[in-house]
Amino acid sequence: MATSNEEFATTDAATPALSVIMPVYNVERFIDEAIDSVLDQTFTDLELVIVDDASTDSTWEIVTKRAVDEPRVRVIRNERNLGAAAAANIGIRAAFAPLIARMDGDDISVPTRFEKQVATLNTHPHFAVVGTFASHINELGRLLSLSGTGPTTEAEFNDLRRAGKPTMVFGGTALFTRNLFDQVGGYDPRIRVAEDLELFDRMADVGPVIAIPEPLLLYRLHPGSTVERTFLEGRRIHRFVAARRQAQNSGQNTMDLEQFIQWERDRPLWYRLRDRLQDNSQYHYRKAGLAFGGGNKAGMAWNLINAFLANPLWVVRRLWQQRLSPTARAASATRQ
Repeated sequence: MATSNEEFATTDAATPALSVIMPVYNVERFIDEAIDSVLDQTFTDLELVIVDDASTDSTWEIVTKRAVDEPRVRVIRNERNLGAAAAANIGIRAAFAPLIARMDGDDISVPTRFEKQVATLNTHPHFAVVGTFASHINELGRLLSLSGTGPTTEAEFNDLRRAGKPTMVFGGTALFTRNLFDQVGGYDPRIRVAEDLELFDRMADVGPVIAIPEPLLLYRLHPGSTVERTFLEGRRIHRFVAARRQAQNSGQNTMDLEQFIQWERDRPLWYRLRDRLQDNSQYHYRKAGLAFGGGNKAGMAWNLINAFLANPLWVVRRLWQQRLSPTARAASATRQ
């Protein structure tokens, strides 16, 4: 692994230092802005590999035209929809660079994102994954809130690991080496939601997963987003990864996903109700954010009340982190 910026500045003009992998599906409204945000980075020694996962809108036509106009853009099309994990694996296998960054086709990278991430990995070559904080935006690019996801120090990372909690960064902000990706076996294509969390938990066996505490990605929330449509399934993956981590820490046998699903179904009613309340709280909180972004005050209030009733302490903490804390207010002021 590299120990200086120069080691990630390739001398072969045909081989970039960084490959940005962007699986896309039906993002015709946002893809041009996402591509521009990669090409306009201050770190310029990169390629953008776009994997169209059998879009049914004009996404494929848009990205093929961009590839003709911009030599740093390469495009691949899946004949059928395989899911984000499988599409990302395809893109990474086709990548030329020793460094891999992830991004989605409806998000926007801040111009200094990759420069800061590469510098962090060069300074700390034992890090497994370097991510960043993110700002939530709506369909029109309006700032909604700050997402401070991920440990920002090794001490925080180690505390989470000892507690048996998954260690992750915001999936679309991740940067890691191709060697480590291959070493852990890549994304699990059987997992179509929260695949980043599952991958990063395996990568964390090798080194720290750390987030730069700056919102260097604008993460777009909109009704058609994959995360919105599969939220509750993603919550199950979160619980699965947490259970697997705790079993590994205690030296117990781990369950695969199918076994875990059956185990959850067989638990006493109290535990199933607790999980349902937590899931409902987070689901309605996300719906409240979407309503807020769309200017639907009644929908925002209705969903926020439902979220609060299901898990009041979590909602209060989340509101503080995303909207009310000094860090969140500073991020909002910078974006405005």
